[in-house]
Amino acid sequence: MVEQGKITGINGEEIILSCSSLSGGCKSCSGNSFCSTNGKIFSALNENNFDLKSGDTVEIFLPPGQTIFAGFMVLIFPLLSFILFFLAGSWIFSGSEGLGILSGIAGLAVGFYITFYYNKISKRKNTPQITKRISNGQ
Repeated sequence: MVEQGKITGINGEEIILSCSSLSGGCKSCSGNSFCSTNGKIFSALNENNFDLKSGDTVEIFLPPGQTIFAGFMVLIFPLLSFILFFLAGSWIFSGSEGLGILSGIAGLAVGFYITFYYNKISKRKNTPQITKRISNGQ
């Protein structure tokens, strides 16, 4: 997925970007006037060492597979851990629904904890890459 962003800050190799309604997917979206993505701040890596400065518009690449996997880790993995812990807790505590629910909530917390640390460890791998500079910020 290729998107566009405007540079708002530079911190070494990490570039801070802001989304705009000029972005690729935003041009054709009917919800463009009330979308919460407009103006969102995020970071990307400048591994190609482009000569960038604040105000430049750049193109970034978000690999679709990594985007889908990140969504899975944030949304589906904690839910699956809830179900697994709920079933295990219900079986261990002889069908006690209350203890099964508490086990499920503990599983949800474990799922979010694992997701948080996975994202922290693999942050560099999952960060979008700047592929080209589109315009100067002058």
